[in-house]
Amino acid sequence: MENIRFLRSFIFLAKYLNFTMAAEHLYISQPALSKHIAELEEHLGVQLFIRSHHFVRLTPAGFTLYKESVPLLDKINEVFEKTRNSQIECWGKLKIGCVGFEYSFLPKISKHFMALFPHITLDISILPILMINNLLESQEIDIGFQPFMGNELKSKFKTRHIRKSRLVFLLQRKHPYANKYSLDLADLKDERFIIQAQSEFPQGFDWFIQQCNMRGFTPNIAICPSHVTTVFWYVAAGAGIAYFHFDPVYCQILRNDIAFVAMNGNDSYGNVAAYWKRDNPNPAISLFLKEFDRFNF
Repeated sequence: MENIRFLRSFIFLAKYLNFTMAAEHLYISQPALSKHIAELEEHLGVQLFIRSHHFVRLTPAGFTLYKESVPLLDKINEVFEKTRNSQIECWGKLKIGCVGFEYSFLPKISKHFMALFPHITLDISILPILMINNLLESQEIDIGFQPFMGNELKSKFKTRHIRKSRLVFLLQRKHPYANKYSLDLADLKDERFIIQAQSEFPQGFDWFIQQCNMRGFTPNIAICPSHVTTVFWYVAAGAGIAYFHFDPVYCQILRNDIAFVAMNGNDSYGNVAAYWKRDNPNPAISLFLKEFDRFNF
């Protein structure tokens, strides 16, 4: 274990090439870090760093050790985690409510989670947002994923921010603005809009109305579908313009029929957050949410 601790100290110093920063990230003192490096060098019989008052630099031997030790330490951490998890009573079910646009992260997270905890069943349902809220409250589901617009998240549930992306306008490929790089809402004041029904996504509906009013116009909302998939169908049919958060998966699926044009504005961001009830006793909730520490979405 001591060798692992020394190796970890080496990796942090090799990463930052600064004793102060490395020690801070390791939560140890600089003298302790220096001692770890000195003992590791003595054990290996090589010099790992060139040190001066002005810089810290890896030697060729140090570079080799850094390149080889990073994946090794990752593997050791994974083994330790699996060992700890084997002591947990990892049996049961985790019920998850989605709105249907979680392709960019949920399959990857679910795959890794099921490999770590094969005895926990994932029960994933696509549901309206208001139903997700009600089922979270009654603990009929354990975790919900929901979108929110802009930069501020308000909820009565515990939340974890998962993903932030630029908002885009969805236009039929033949629309005159389809080849634009970006547009402001004011550029579209005379257009027909397709917005998901307020009863299904109140925060998104109200946010859109507010953004239009701030630009001096009331939007012509032609259709208010209940499901986001129906929004795509209407746009592809030329019934109007919609907005959505940028998602590379959807862009790939819909690119033949729909153009994605960036929305201007400091508040023009779409977000996804995980929600859960604070007093829900299901231990699988924290295990599942911990998986998001592994990935950057």
